[in-house]
Amino acid sequence: MSIRKLHISKKNDCDGPGWLTTFNDLITLLMIFFMLLFAMGSVDTNKLKDFQYALQSGLGILGKGSQVSIAVNDARPDPDRTGMPVKAEGEGSPIDEQGIDNPMDEALKDLTDEPGINVRYSNEGAHINFEDFLLFDFGKAEINPGGLAFLERVAALIQKIPHPVRVEGHTDNVPIHTARFPSNWELSTARAVNVVKYFTGPGKINPQRLSAVGYGDTRPLVLNDSPANRSRNRRVEIVLATEG
Repeated sequence: MSIRKLHISKKNDCDGPGWLTTFNDLITLLMIFFMLLFAMGSVDTNKLKDFQYALQSGLGILGKGSQVSIAVNDARPDPDRTGMPVKAEGEGSPIDEQGIDNPMDEALKDLTDEPGINVRYSNEGAHINFEDFLLFDFGKAEINPGGLAFLERVAALIQKIPHPVRVEGHTDNVPIHTARFPSNWELSTARAVNVVKYFTGPGKINPQRLSAVGYGDTRPLVLNDSPANRSRNRRVEIVLATEG
């Protein structure tokens, strides 16, 4: 009776030692455990961001060029701790969110009561729109006496805030062709520059805070399909760049 020898292949189907799989599972479970501890505890945004950075730096198993993104959202205020009600998302106007102590609030509210003046908000800041008849005569770039009174009020507001100010000139789509203004580009730019000159002169605003730009008819508020709409598009827009 012949004895058959059993040949056992020493080749392992795994690319690495078997204990490495168990070790990786253990590390993953530990990471999840500590993340749960952070989630159940009181949220400290600064510490959580430090943890985010440490976690991203410690994930050495990633291939070259790979990255992990972990988002950290600030916790919303607890009404039991702060004593203040939690505002629903999207509730309130931008002027309400800035608070009643903001020096712009009352001044901007007063301006919106005037016909031909509109104030809107964006992430960039507050935009004060003056329809052109308030500041200029038709087809001209010189500020009229009534416009000087409005700009005096705006200059007083600008003096109370530290933000940069950009003055934009806009026109409708009706072509203009004069010796001084060959196109709407020149007219819109000249109007913006004259407003800036007033701010740096009688308005006593630091010139380093100011800039002027002319957009011509390239950025209308509404369609230029009626006299009323064209009047709205002919405007000077003063942007108080509060950046949010």
